[in-house]
Amino acid sequence: MKKPNKFLSFFTKYPVIISLVLLIPTTASFFSAMSGAFDFHYNYLYEGESLDIDDETFELTGIKKVGNVTQLSSNFSYQGGACYQNYYVVCCDAFESILIYDTTNMKLVNTVNTGYNMPTWHCNQIFFGKDFYSSRDKFPLLYVSMEHETVHSIMVFRLMKLGDAYYAKEVQQLELYFEDEQDTVYFPNAYYDYDEEYIYYGGYTEKSYMKSDSNKLKFYTFNLPDYRLEYFTLDTAESLDTFELPSETATQGGFISHSHLYQTFSFGSETDPLKTPKMRVVDLKEHKIIKDYQNLGKDFGVYEEFEHVAINYDGKMYSLGNPFNIYEFEFKADE
Repeated sequence: MKKPNKFLSFFTKYPVIISLVLLIPTTASFFSAMSGAFDFHYNYLYEGESLDIDDETFELTGIKKVGNVTQLSSNFSYQGGACYQNYYVVCCDAFESILIYDTTNMKLVNTVNTGYNMPTWHCNQIFFGKDFYSSRDKFPLLYVSMEHETVHSIMVFRLMKLGDAYYAKEVQQLELYFEDEQDTVYFPNAYYDYDEEYIYYGGYTEKSYMKSDSNKLKFYTFNLPDYRLEYFTLDTAESLDTFELPSETATQGGFISHSHLYQTFSFGSETDPLKTPKMRVVDLKEHKIIKDYQNLGKDFGVYEEFEHVAINYDGKMYSLGNPFNIYEFEFKADE
């Protein structure tokens, strides 16, 4: 008896499957053509160079003015700042606008029209993640800490370019949750460790941003959630690590390099020791302060409120001194 043709038998038995297989090239071409019209999630990671800051030998040597902030709002000040490649990005209080500067000449190259005016969003701390929402985007996703007393959230935005203008589109909200209200921290900010890929979320243990022996800065450590989840709760009961440090008055923005947090504090006072501009470096793995600059004004002659420190791809550190000045923090790292 002649054996049946297996190929023909399969085709007869599964005509729908065969038809779908034959359609795959056409379908793939269709979606490829349509990708220009619709947003798809891509997982393009930024693999930038490691920052050239040498752990415990970090030494701040000077602060020099390199530019001015363009004041677009008479109602709000500028707060958090972050760098991506050769761009320095500054965020306005209430998320009213975002300014983008080219660090090669510190010129304003674009303004992001956010479409927001949220008084509870102080935008004290911002950072760029590694993920790009779309392969067409120039910037990775931007994470903005509200730093509000009762609303503990991080808003995640995609910076979209339409024509010559940029717009901010919300893609995710992360909320810090406390099972025990007594563990609540105040005025919290989030920082991202690009090497370990952890997010550190920390704030004051007392309902105050003033330094005291009893008021600590408490940090919680989490894995950074997938940005495709529109809402995600960071439950402190599931924190990977928790630790406390002595507080300083008025936390400002900062960044993490090699698991070390670089952060400014306080205001621009020349006379009040609690409010002189400060900066510290924290070893997040060892839970200890390894550098502590208690008076940047006295040390370097600049009495301003340094709203943050941010570092770009070639290892230059920038800060916004309120009201309108951009500074470069000069440092050396011994070999």
